[in-house]
Amino acid sequence: MTKEKILLLTLAVIQFSHITDFMILMPLGPQLMKAFDILPSQFALLVSTYTFSAGTSGFVGAFFIDRFDRKKAILTMATGFAIGTFACGFAQSYHWLLITRSITELFGGVMGALILSIVGDAIPNERRATAMGMVLAAFSVASVVGVPACLFLADLSDWHMPFIVLGGIAFLTLVPMSVYIPNMTEHISKTNKNQLL
Repeated sequence: MTKEKILLLTLAVIQFSHITDFMILMPLGPQLMKAFDILPSQFALLVSTYTFSAGTSGFVGAFFIDRFDRKKAILTMATGFAIGTFACGFAQSYHWLLITRSITELFGGVMGALILSIVGDAIPNERRATAMGMVLAAFSVASVVGVPACLFLADLSDWHMPFIVLGGIAFLTLVPMSVYIPNMTEHISKTNKNQLL
């Protein structure tokens, strides 16, 4: 397998864990409301806080994320996402889960855009559409495989297990990410040139 394919597979896996993490909370609703003895309105806040955090981090990140090496940026975001997802699996109260979900998506909200930026920078034009298709296929795989698999794990154990497994997958992808994603700083010099003009 070529380095390019390993890079794309790694990005697809982290995208898969991110999308599955985003979608898994809704079907876990009955278990969570029973476990924490919360109202539907409180569960709705738990679901929406993920989106609010993603929107906030995406908006704020748009102003400064291109000032950094894309490799360092994606590793930072993926590490924060992995820690946050793993922490969700060990939350013992509603409020702690609310906090860990918010932290998770503060990192995850920027990560999706960075993945697409890396594909755009690392893959030549003639292969970019195929590469984008491979990475974006993670959305479909997350829906068709990821969510049912996580629900199966929750049935075998409890609601903590899907987050622990997804956090573990996210941690495992950090190794190939650090090896196969090249340093990407060309966009920084282009930005500096444009500012001088």
